[in-house]
Amino acid sequence: MAMVSSKAIQDLVTILRHDFTVELNASLASLPPQSSTFLKIHAEICIDPPAPQDQLGGYKSQPIYLGSVSLDHTESHEHLNQQCTIPVTTEPSLLRDDTMMKGVESAHKVPELPSIHQSSSLEKRRKTIGGLTIRRGGCDEMPDDSSTSSQAGNSTVRQLQTESRVFPQRKKRNDHGVHHLQPSSVEKFVAGVWKQIYSNVELAPILLDSDCVPMITSGGPNIETFRAINSLCLKITTVARRCRSLETIIQAHWVDCFDYRVKEIGIQNPFLSNTDTKMLALREACTILKWSEKELRNRLAIWRGYKEIKDAGGWACLAFAGSGVYRLCKYRVGFEKNLTGRLERLQFSLEVAADTIHPEWRKLLKFIGIECQPTYTGHPHDWVVCDTAKPVTLKSTYMQWDPDFEFSHLEESVIDQAAWGIEDPRMVENSSTVTCRDCGRLQSNNSSINECRCFPELYGCCKAPPPVQVFRTPLGMNNGIIARCEFARGSAIGEFVGLVTKGMEGKDVMQSKSTENQYQIYQGRMGNYTRFVNHSCAPNSQFQKFYWLGTERIVLVSKRIEAGEEITVDYSHEYWKDLDKDCLCGELCCRYPRRRARPSAS
Repeated sequence: MAMVSSKAIQDLVTILRHDFTVELNASLASLPPQSSTFLKIHAEICIDPPAPQDQLGGYKSQPIYLGSVSLDHTESHEHLNQQCTIPVTTEPSLLRDDTMMKGVESAHKVPELPSIHQSSSLEKRRKTIGGLTIRRGGCDEMPDDSSTSSQAGNSTVRQLQTESRVFPQRKKRNDHGVHHLQPSSVEKFVAGVWKQIYSNVELAPILLDSDCVPMITSGGPNIETFRAINSLCLKITTVARRCRSLETIIQAHWVDCFDYRVKEIGIQNPFLSNTDTKMLALREACTILKWSEKELRNRLAIWRGYKEIKDAGGWACLAFAGSGVYRLCKYRVGFEKNLTGRLERLQFSLEVAADTIHPEWRKLLKFIGIECQPTYTGHPHDWVVCDTAKPVTLKSTYMQWDPDFEFSHLEESVIDQAAWGIEDPRMVENSSTVTCRDCGRLQSNNSSINECRCFPELYGCCKAPPPVQVFRTPLGMNNGIIARCEFARGSAIGEFVGLVTKGMEGKDVMQSKSTENQYQIYQGRMGNYTRFVNHSCAPNSQFQKFYWLGTERIVLVSKRIEAGEEITVDYSHEYWKDLDKDCLCGELCCRYPRRRARPSAS
């Protein structure tokens, strides 16, 4: 006779140290074939050695219902008749009775177990190999998505706020086991250069002397000592960073001078081979540097990599390379194949960012005899970059439509006093102490007491320049915004700022959804880089409403944007429904492709 076997039965045999499978098979064989069987498991608390009843205070042990195992008798009966010895491979589910938590009295009640045949009468029953089947319980049913879906509000002109259920989370869910491509050494190097440029690093030459170094007292630790050591750490770190940039610049220039010296020796001694002329130049350098020829040759191989980076990406690329440039030039993984062409395309973009954010960096070139002023001045977003041409001014890209185009870059929105007076229509709470509506923590512009970390890139922390540039789009959409560093999912790209007004028609404005003060944010003449974010039917960012210090803000939030990718957002259907324009996003899911014939230009 076949033994009814399963993982659950085997586990019970192991735990109880008693093999009851023979009795179980005998009982199953005696049951009628149409019956549905379950194995109920009861337990009773015992005391060893047994205690007299009077010492237990009237306590009487009662059976405790632990659960049930559903047995498919039909298939078990077939196995018994066929004298099969195949073990059961379907893993059962132990069914717990909800009534056992209601008291000792409910332990005697037999739970109502639904029939497998009744619950699956409308669908094909899952076939199992052995005598145990998985119960289809109500607790495993999937909830109805329609019951939790939210209704989106009517947006005007551009989408102001997205539904909360589609807000980009900081980390993607169910990401376990997903394989991602790792960036190459060249990509890591380029990303490191951009991070250095868009950081608060200072590269102006500075001398370290006792007058400019904060003195640390020998007393015990206190607030003044802590502040002094912070200042000293900042000073030394800044000086070390500047010296490192200056070192790479000088070493790259040394290679240029070495090559010139080799050519000069070759002209003076035409009978010498190239190897001999290089060795003569090396010996001359070793005499002054006090290094061995082998040590200098090893250094020369790395320094030549610095020179190649300088030739391809310019001095700015080398000055902001950081510590990763040494490893890249030492091992040269993918150096010649991809790096040169990549840096040649980025040279002008790197110089625009370096000159406008760190105009003092060119002072480092004075040490090698190069006197030059910043090529690009003004605000970083006053320049439009392109991979195939030199940067142009922002104004020149709009002259064909508006000869009087002017744009002022703002850090905060400006209230239109003609429309609102001195009142800020975005203000919803006016208090000295404000807590965040999302995280419930204290908000403050003072980073030492601020506790809200919802968008640390924008509020309550030390701000760094936004790692974005205005660039010329290749699809005919004029200007756009390109990300120079990665924006993680759920991180802030920037706040939508401009002129806070009302009642404007026929203009691209951000329309408020507030029921009290219907304000608009207009970026025609003033604003920030969010003005140049293009529309896409498959966007990688979205607008999100956020309250900071009691004022409603509109934040552009990333859905995960890679470095070098254009930042796009969905302008919403309200923007496009009455607009005589064609969508040029180029996405396969484009909702507004060539809707009407464009009138010919006269």
